[in-house]
Amino acid sequence: MRVLVLLDPPEKLNPSGDTSLVIIKELIRKKFSVFACEHEDLGVFNGTPTARAYQLSLSKSGKPKVESEASKKKLDSFEIILFRQDPPFNLSYLHATQLIDLSGVKIVANSTRGLRAANEKIYALRFSDSMPDTIVSRNKKEILHFVKTVGTAVLKPLDSFGGIGVVLARKSDKGTPAIIDMMTREGADQILAQRFVKGIDKRIFVIGGEVKGVMDRIGLKSDFRANMHVGGQPRLGTLTKTEKVRLEPVLECLKNDGIYFAGLDLIGGYLSEVNVTSPTGFYHYRKISGVNLAEAFVSGLFSITF
Repeated sequence: MRVLVLLDPPEKLNPSGDTSLVIIKELIRKKFSVFACEHEDLGVFNGTPTARAYQLSLSKSGKPKVESEASKKKLDSFEIILFRQDPPFNLSYLHATQLIDLSGVKIVANSTRGLRAANEKIYALRFSDSMPDTIVSRNKKEILHFVKTVGTAVLKPLDSFGGIGVVLARKSDKGTPAIIDMMTREGADQILAQRFVKGIDKRIFVIGGEVKGVMDRIGLKSDFRANMHVGGQPRLGTLTKTEKVRLEPVLECLKNDGIYFAGLDLIGGYLSEVNVTSPTGFYHYRKISGVNLAEAFVSGLFSITF
């Protein structure tokens, strides 16, 4: 069987941590032929959706290895298409979902419908009762008032990932107004502001609507963020009874919206983000648990019904 992975350039992929490479390794182990391209390589010619794709393998050290020159291939020549290109979810990402919709490929993960529905910062607000106090705004006065009300807030751009661009804002800090101006581009862009919560930072791996693993992320003492991308360290984790209850409606909603694989972020027991475009953590989870989540990921693809 042939799989097309919508992927970042191979030279940008890190064999010591990249979840996409863990998934590709499992696909190759199960005798799939793996091809890759970027969103910009998709097109339509006389009504036929295509991808300018190259065949991909892995070296013994786990590095991606391009096995063929990129060439135009019909999308319906693939049995499976995987979205694994990193955010931002911009116009290129949106157009990629629309072009994939034109193909006859039945197994697409995550689904194009789900990717369009689930902005990774905004989607979690469907479950605001399970979240810390949160607002989305581009209005400087509103954001300043929020920071003053909660004391300390985490400010996030709506289209980033891996903790990039996330800052801490305190009501006592005279630099907070300038930070808001910078992040909103003086009112041009909306940002998310969330009450800062202390506690364990957890990544919850959800595959096919079920929790398959829990990983604590321990941040550096010099950084309030705990993302792996910025130096966080993994530790095997579990869910509390309260966290399980809070996640029940999230899991159901993910299934209904066609989100096959998601990385949920909990901090201090509160839901903070729902990552769907290119969730990470498989490499680190296997390191601490011995469990290869890519096996569940690949095996479950054939049970997708959305």
